[in-house]
Amino acid sequence: MSMDAQRGSNHERVSEIQSSMGSVGAFENSLLHLTVEKLNGKNYREWAQAIKLIIDEKGKLGFLTGETRRPPPTDVAASQKWRSKNSFTTSCLIHSMKPSIGKTYMFLLTAKNVWDAIWETYSDDENASQIFEIKTRLWQMKQGDREVTEYYTEMLGLWQVLDLSCEEEWECMKDNVRFKKKMENKRVFEFLTGLNRELDDVRSRVLSRRPLPSIREVFFEDLSSKKTIGSAKEHEGLYYFDEIDVLGQSSPTGCN
Repeated sequence: MSMDAQRGSNHERVSEIQSSMGSVGAFENSLLHLTVEKLNGKNYREWAQAIKLIIDEKGKLGFLTGETRRPPPTDVAASQKWRSKNSFTTSCLIHSMKPSIGKTYMFLLTAKNVWDAIWETYSDDENASQIFEIKTRLWQMKQGDREVTEYYTEMLGLWQVLDLSCEEEWECMKDNVRFKKKMENKRVFEFLTGLNRELDDVRSRVLSRRPLPSIREVFFEDLSSKKTIGSAKEHEGLYYFDEIDVLGQSSPTGCN
């Protein structure tokens, strides 16, 4: 292809994408879009998951996966429709990146080309460092002065990111089930380790159960049913603080 022809092709591609940008307003107004941070080279996993949800919401996920194939050129009407939807999907991808990143992929012909190129560029590079960072946060995390619900929610979010970063394909489903149970037990230990001391009785009760309950069961059955307010404990409908914590004495005091 001559230099003039190449420039003409690139100009045509830019025009296609820019013409699709008008429709991207619907993409921007999507409620899901509010959760998307533009791809910056360090947030690929979260970005990719959010973008997949948005593109799927628009009914165009097949343009990322390659399932929506281009019609034969002889079917002019279908080809034009496919080309328009492909340009829209490509525009959404590029529009959700930092400009310095997005311009790199503007001349790729299909949304799938863009999607695959981004994956090849960013998925592996950040994976190891991101996993290390998340696991370090989990090891160091404590409930502190937070409600148990807030502590649980933060850990749950980190576990979900880890699951996205460590997707595995298993030949034997039984091995997969055993692995997931092992990971579930590990997460129960992580969660219990960070709980405050006033929940020692809950921790002991959970650890005495066989088989060990799931993290969801620990939170919803053991902790949700264990009525506590900070360090206060429930007894016969009233909440008690150890007065030694408040006044330096040891007798319990009821509070409404």
